[in-house]
Amino acid sequence: KQMVSTQSTGGDQQVDQTATRSSECQGPPLPHQQHSSVPDIQIAYTFGSEAVCYGKVLPGPSVTLAQFREVVAWNNCHPNTRYFFKRQMPGIGEVHVEVNRNEETLPFWAPNTILGRVERAAD
Repeated sequence: KQMVSTQSTGGDQQVDQTATRSSECQGPPLPHQQHSSVPDIQIAYTFGSEAVCYGKVLPGPSVTLAQFREVVAWNNCHPNTRYFFKRQMPGIGEVHVEVNRNEETLPFWAPNTILGRVERAAD
């Protein structure tokens, strides 16, 4: 993991903005890095119908919509935005659920993996 920056989300909460390097570029952990028993959360997300999928890693054990909004803020200036997250529902299968409360914990698609889509609502 490579430290990029740390940004405040308002109040006292901090969001660790980290990026991962490809496996062939990863060296040994730096001396100041601490090992945690809580796994990181991998987030993959798209904007609307774009074919490009973006990725981010945040510290676990969970991620809220407020934290996700900080991650996607670089490409999301529109005030009428909707956030959808892919998950499996027993008896139904794959669904995309909308999350709209900042304090709500995002659903996992797979263990420690969140798949999201950012949509601009019609004006």
